[in-house]
Amino acid sequence: MRPLHFLPPAVALVASGLWLGLQQQSISSLEKETVLLRQHVEAAKNAAATAEDSSLAGARANGKKAEDPEAIDWKDLADTMAKAESGGMPDMRAMMKLQTKLMSLSGAELTAALDEIAALDLNKDARSSLEGMLINLLAQKEPKLVLDRYLDRINDSRGGMGSWQMAHAFQQWSGKDGAAAVAWLDAQIAAGKFDSKSLDGKSQSRLQFEGAAIASLISSDVDAAGKRIAALPEDQRRELFQQGMFMNVKAGSEKNLAALVREHVPEKERPQALASSTGTMIHQGGYEKVGKFLDEIDATPDERKEVAKQAATSKLQQLSHQGKVDREAIDEMREWVAQESPDSVDSVTGESLGNMWNRQTKWEDNAKLIGELHAANPSDELLVSFLKGHQARQNRDAALEMAAKITDETKRAEVTARLEGKPAPAKVTTE
Repeated sequence: MRPLHFLPPAVALVASGLWLGLQQQSISSLEKETVLLRQHVEAAKNAAATAEDSSLAGARANGKKAEDPEAIDWKDLADTMAKAESGGMPDMRAMMKLQTKLMSLSGAELTAALDEIAALDLNKDARSSLEGMLINLLAQKEPKLVLDRYLDRINDSRGGMGSWQMAHAFQQWSGKDGAAAVAWLDAQIAAGKFDSKSLDGKSQSRLQFEGAAIASLISSDVDAAGKRIAALPEDQRRELFQQGMFMNVKAGSEKNLAALVREHVPEKERPQALASSTGTMIHQGGYEKVGKFLDEIDATPDERKEVAKQAATSKLQQLSHQGKVDREAIDEMREWVAQESPDSVDSVTGESLGNMWNRQTKWEDNAKLIGELHAANPSDELLVSFLKGHQARQNRDAALEMAAKITDETKRAEVTARLEGKPAPAKVTTE
């Protein structure tokens, strides 16, 4: 499974992006066509407002099959998505045409399509992928309908995807009518819908929904947001801020967010909570926006270090999908980190490059960048942090050769043992 802290809140199933994010290098060559397709989407929406009810839902209501020469073959789509997920290259123009069609569907049409998929003979993964895509689209249009229709999935334990999607739909509703959404949540809690069956009494779905509710309250009623946080057990509060629901907090609410973290999260856990909650700032406004946020909240050195690491990792991960992680990008990142957390430039660089996980990035390329940086300015921390990355052991020979350049004997021994899959050497203590 991909590391969740690298992912924007809805990246897994946002239907507007479909699975095309896996093929960003192909999309870049079709930018002009994308503009035209977006125009077609708007035209389709406008036409739907005045056209007769010829939708799939309307056809079903009349007891006949919709006569749509471009009706979606859901089984075929499931196969295409599976191939794309495994690295296959689909027909990009056909996929973009399909994306346009899906985005133009009304709430009633999406609901009817979900009924049709439910009746098909599909394996669990294929059904889950199709449903997830359409439910996420439906959540953009009719979030309360999603919550009412799939209320039984609130505590779905099948990988947590069901409850996560429900929380995402709730967040969409909260953005449109926060008071009604929070009232609905409190009613469901009172009715026992979020009661936990785990031994520790923690309800993961409750945390996800609370995160969405609190995120919606931060800008409108920060006191109410604080009361909801305070009502949760202390050991769950940092986890609350890692749910991803805080990544799209409204502009101007960042200070309130930081204040809530500092008031309700234990001091040693605050930097990580802030980093998790501000992850998408780098995608929205680059390093400048993250730096401005850190200045506005008068971030502590530990907070700056953790947020800078998250921002750098997120930015490089974003660039890696575009094949743009080069020396220029690394130098830009290091220059910014040097302003925010001077003592962590090398550790942030090594960790960010060492933990990159997409198919477009090769470990060897990142190792070359690390080698260039180390040659210009030898640093044990640069090598150690890079070689702690999850791909180093998969490239053991090259990694061991790099580890030999670590000057600190203790650190070199620890890294070497880890790469070789051996226990860490015992630390020698002196009187």
